[in-house]
Amino acid sequence: MLREFDETDRLTFLKYQTDPRYLQLYDFDQSINRPNELFDLFVRWQHEKPRVNFQLGIFEHSTERLVGCGGLRRLNDDVAVFGIELSPTEWGRFRLAMDASSALVRFGFETLKLKTIVGDTASGNRRVAKLARHFGAEVVATRTGPEWMQARGWEEVDWAITKGAWERAKSLQ
Repeated sequence: MLREFDETDRLTFLKYQTDPRYLQLYDFDQSINRPNELFDLFVRWQHEKPRVNFQLGIFEHSTERLVGCGGLRRLNDDVAVFGIELSPTEWGRFRLAMDASSALVRFGFETLKLKTIVGDTASGNRRVAKLARHFGAEVVATRTGPEWMQARGWEEVDWAITKGAWERAKSLQ
């Protein structure tokens, strides 16, 4: 289930954003400032007119527990950047990520009338690559990533999916 963040979600968001596994993956420090500022930004986006950025909490249906977040951030009228993350306690729940991603991509193409959705990930993040392929995305560029990626022998991978490719992939499922 996707929904807007509200203040009652802050502590759970901060908890997973400061989980040592999460910090190690992204090479973030342990400061609470970064995730607090990020949460504030997501809430501010809810009040923008016109609204161009959407970052929603991913909640487990049965418990309504926050298990991650995902969003679309517009680059222009036709293109948005897709992002998704699960709490480290939820890593490996591919169906959860698939369902949330499906809802976001559908929202982007059908409601926001996007023509293209783009994203980037570390080459070592095989789950995101699998997710992107499922929706018909193609790799459009590979480049040297930040130091934390280089230290792991990874590169940054850019991918894109057009509305037409998404519709074709959807018809094959």
